Amino acid sequence: MKKRLIRAAIVYGAVWLACLALYWGSLATGALGGGCIMGYVILTFHVALPIAGVVAAFMVGRAAGLGWWRLAAPVAIAVLYVLHSAATFSLSNALGLTNIAPADLATFMYGLIPAAIGLAVGCATSRRTSPQPKL
Repeated sequence: MKKRLIRAAIVYGAVWLACLALYWGSLATGALGGGCIMGYVILTFHVALPIAGVVAAFMVGRAAGLGWWRLAAPVAIAVLYVLHSAATFSLSNALGLTNIAPADLATFMYGLIPAAIGLAVGCATSRRTSPQPKL
């Protein structure tokens, strides 16, 4: 059970950090211009992070021993999704490097929905041990 949690954190964390490094690296080299920011948004916020969220939540959902604590995974993933937006767009706006709209409640929902789907599928496919009737 603990291995599944560590693997889920590694999966989402690695994708999250790679997307963060891609943004700041591209911004620092000047490769992230006006049109490229849209490509970054599509790649990161509509492909990479949602897929990583589904996979990580699926892995948590398969850990049947966690019980109701599994429901914290989609919320944590959604918070990290919003935090990614703050660590990229909001921070670069505050530094005066870009002018991009800040995160809002919709950003949280975009992170929550794929993670909730992954958790539901993981819970549905987890190996549950039913209690044996006592004779």
